Order: sequence, then structure tokens, then C-alpha cells
Amino acid sequence: MPGEAGNCMKKGLRRVLSLALAVFTGTAGMAVVPGKPGRAEESVPVMELPEARDGEYAILTVEEDAGIGPHEENYLFEAGEKSPHGYADPSITVNIGRGRVYSTDYVYARVKIAFPSQIRTMTSGTGLAKMPDVMAHLLAKRVKAVVAVSGVLLADNDIRGPVKLQGKAYRPDGKTSESKTQKWRESGAMDTLVIDDEGNLRILEGETWGSIQDQIDEMGDSAVNVLAFGPALIVDGEPRYGYTNRQKSTHRHAQRMAICQTGPLEYLLITSAGPEDAGSEGLKLDQFIELIDSFSDVKTAYNLDGGSSSTLVFRKGSAYWAKINGSTGKKRQLKDIIYFADAWLPEE
Repeated sequence: MPGEAGNCMKKGLRRVLSLALAVFTGTAGMAVVPGKPGRAEESVPVMELPEARDGEYAILTVEEDAGIGPHEENYLFEAGEKSPHGYADPSITVNIGRGRVYSTDYVYARVKIAFPSQIRTMTSGTGLAKMPDVMAHLLAKRVKAVVAVSGVLLADNDIRGPVKLQGKAYRPDGKTSESKTQKWRESGAMDTLVIDDEGNLRILEGETWGSIQDQIDEMGDSAVNVLAFGPALIVDGEPRYGYTNRQKSTHRHAQRMAICQTGPLEYLLITSAGPEDAGSEGLKLDQFIELIDSFSDVKTAYNLDGGSSSTLVFRKGSAYWAKINGSTGKKRQLKDIIYFADAWLPEE
């Protein structure tokens, strides 16, 4: 695995190459994995929000999504396209891109929103123990998401950390005995993702679940969503290579899924194909980190449940909610999604 010095040299080289390409081509955000198989792929840009006129913004609260979109007229098509490459209204823009590294296809979405309340989670039920398994695109359809990705609760049996979704704490739930709670607090923790009330992705780190929970308690209501899975892939712009837990999955060529923040209310959703997809080998975790790090504006990146759970939902053909990643069409039922809601009401 690359050492700390090697990471610095690699990151410095990547930035030099990216800057040189940007100057030469007149574009920014060139997704490049230096010295790796395949050609450099041009990153689609973050689209700015259109001017707000002939309509009004809807109010989305932590507890309630207005469920008002997406709007047909705001999908973006190029000549001859059957499926849109993007979406744009005054509250949200989505720009879809594709590329290939390490003999593996990847698909990503650049997302920009107007309000923090537009980044949300959705579950298939009301309690962790009884949540049914549902296709991600059907969960996205329920809330009329513009774009969505698979979450982490499918692997709930392996997750013992805090879970808080749209302001509601699922674990700990206050019903567990004091002795069991103390045992839980003393057990080893994993990187935990908080989506706060300003729309920022925050990584919490600690040796025990108790230390993680203390940080969440200190944040109070500002911690809107808490997901315990990981690991953290990029923190403060620095890649986290060499993750050693989950040996089988980290060193195996597989489908991968991550959510990233690139700026205030700007995000990158990225998923790579796997061995089950025709023409793709899949990525090891460090290779996936290299891919994400090649997007020079990524500040924070967090690993979500991968394998056949990896799902990016957007419009495909006439279906507003469809899985657009992978070539096999294989879909796995899930318990939760992370999604981006529309908050624009155009005049009729």
C-alpha cells in the first residue's frame, strides 16, 4: 500500500497533471488516474442552478418531504439521446457522467442543491428490526427523488453503530438495558457519516461506539442523518488508503458505491461496476479511492454498501426512477436510500 510520502507525491502529481490538462483543454475537474489502465476521462462539471422565476420554492422540513418532482420539462437531453444526461431547475441540478479505469466502468452524478433539506434519507419501514427489503428505485419513486443512491441498512446485521435518519434515532433507541448499552458503548467503532443540517458530510472517528455517540449527542439536532458503515475514503481532501478491516471485501474486485461532497451543497455520487457486469473487472477499495481522488474537488468521501447493492437511481428512457449503473440489470433489494429532493414549484 502507498505510504504517507507516496500518497503526498501521488496527490501532487495528480494535481499537476489535472492542472496541465485543464489549462490545455480549457476544462476543470478532469478525472484522471495517472499511470493506470485506460484513458483519462473528462469529468462532467457541476451545473449551476438556473435563475428562479415563474415559480416558487417549496418548504421541505426534516420530517416531511413535499414530494413534488421531478418535472418532465427539466430533464436535459442531447440530440438522439433516449435517456437524459441531466436535470436542472432552480432548486437542483444533476449531471451524469461515465468513465472507465482499471478495466472497469463507472457512473457518477454531479449534484447541486439550493437548500440543505434536499439531501435526505428514506427507509422501507419504521423500525430497524422489521424493515422490508425493497428495490431502490421503488423507494426513490415513493418520495419522487430526482436522484438517489443505495444506503447501508441492508448490512444492518453487521452494523452495530448509531443510526439516525431524518432526525429520528434508531440506534441506540433508549429501550436497551443499561448493561447492554454499556457493552455496546465499549465495543470497537467504525467511521461514521453525519449529514448535518447545513448539508455537510462529516466523518466521525473514535475507538468505541460510545465515543462516536458522545460526538453525535454533542451535535444535537444538527446531526440529521447518521450512517455507520464506511470506511471514510477521503477526509479533508486527503485519501485514506490501506484500510485493513473487512479483508475479503477491501481486497476483492467488486462493485463500489460512495457519496462525496465537493463544495457547499455540491456532491458527487459515484459507483463502479463489478465482475458480474460484462466487460468490467471491478475495483479493489484502494483503486476506488484513487478513482474518487482523481476528481480534484472532492473534500469528503464515504463508502456505502457495495456489491450488488450498489445502485444509482436516475431517469432511464421514460422511467423517471431506474437503476442506471451496471450492465447486467441485476438489482438487490434494500432497506434505505440517500436521495436528493426537488424543491421547486413551477407556475402552471
